Amino acid sequence: MAEPRTPQTFTSTREKNLSFARENSAYNKAWFEDLQRRAAAGEPIAFVNADVPTEIFKAMDIPVVVNQWWSSVIAAKQKSAQYLGALNALGYRQNLCKYCALGFAATLEPNPEEAPWGGLPTPSIVVSGNECNALQKIFELWARKFDIPFVLLETATIEAPDSADWTSRARRDWESVFGARAIDLLTDQYRELIATLEKLTGRTFDAERLRRINDLVNEQEEYYFKARELISATRPAPVNIADQMPATMIPQWHRGTEWARDRARLFYEELERKAAAGEAAAPNEQVRLMWIGTGLWYNLDFYAHFQERYGAVFVWSIYLSIAADAYATYGDDPLRALAGRMTKIARIMHTPPFNVAWYVAEAKKAGVDAIVSLGEGEGGEGCREVFGYTHLLRKGFEDAGIPYLSLGVDNVDARSWDEDAIRARVGDFIEAEVLAKRR
Repeated sequence: MAEPRTPQTFTSTREKNLSFARENSAYNKAWFEDLQRRAAAGEPIAFVNADVPTEIFKAMDIPVVVNQWWSSVIAAKQKSAQYLGALNALGYRQNLCKYCALGFAATLEPNPEEAPWGGLPTPSIVVSGNECNALQKIFELWARKFDIPFVLLETATIEAPDSADWTSRARRDWESVFGARAIDLLTDQYRELIATLEKLTGRTFDAERLRRINDLVNEQEEYYFKARELISATRPAPVNIADQMPATMIPQWHRGTEWARDRARLFYEELERKAAAGEAAAPNEQVRLMWIGTGLWYNLDFYAHFQERYGAVFVWSIYLSIAADAYATYGDDPLRALAGRMTKIARIMHTPPFNVAWYVAEAKKAGVDAIVSLGEGEGGEGCREVFGYTHLLRKGFEDAGIPYLSLGVDNVDARSWDEDAIRARVGDFIEAEVLAKRR
């Protein structure tokens, strides 16, 4: 395997086109500072993977940090190359799943004052799902290094959709769509997790508080649904994904709070105003692109080049659309509804045949001309679990007549990025697969 290139350092100069973007970022950092204070005072802190419901921890007033959220902070602070390099120097393989490993790599920081945001406090417990063998081993390393409990949540085997109209039913009829067996398994494990947390922390689970949290999540995601539908229907698009992703991801990590619900509403209302006023990411929009993959957190400025050069706008990202379609889950039993939510997220995001049908339908609805994929899971690189079925996605888009380009790079490892070469590849792709065919 080739040695990783010397990483570039990226400084963001992009204009933030949403009035509240800096407020969201400031809230996020202030929340983390409060978490650090609580940890320093002796409160328990949980560190969990994205497939673990943070709603349970919030219902017990246990501060919780999500692995991938922390990785995005590290990458945005341009520290990923240093930390991943340190991990490789210890003998870990170059193509380790970096989005999930970066948080652990950051524990190798020799100078705590240099850590992003002052560093993550030592967690009291780590929790992950078992959908990826590498991920399970990464969380075992956390538990071993800090001598803390590790809870592993099992995942049910996949059942095919019960009907072709499953996407329209998934909000309320999720148990029929995804199967009671999968919901039963997760619900039982959530009860066991709660018992473990109560024993570890001395705190009591509050089912009514979870019900209120679920209600707030549902309200939040309905605004994201409206926002996604508006962007899909509006020509030219009011914002591109460099604005969409932070506007969605930051409140999503705080989902279940009034602040997050209100931020989602603000996002939708601002999009409405922009669309009504004719404001656009690229007034000369000529090409609409779909970005398949996680956020390019060390280089969000990347997307603007194609707007300026080709009028090509990245209008679709997984963050807004998964929020729109996977999170809102209605049901009388709050814990069972939570299991339905997490099952739905996994199925829609990365489980064939659900994900292929969803991605293709989303591309058609948004009027997408072409697909650009990070290429995670291809060639042994990146997240094979989340985006490891690229051959099926490729076929789905080919059958739909939508061109597809895979970049083969990593979303948090700046060592995989060559700005000039990747700009040229995407530019050539736009020219050959979209613009040339219109002439």
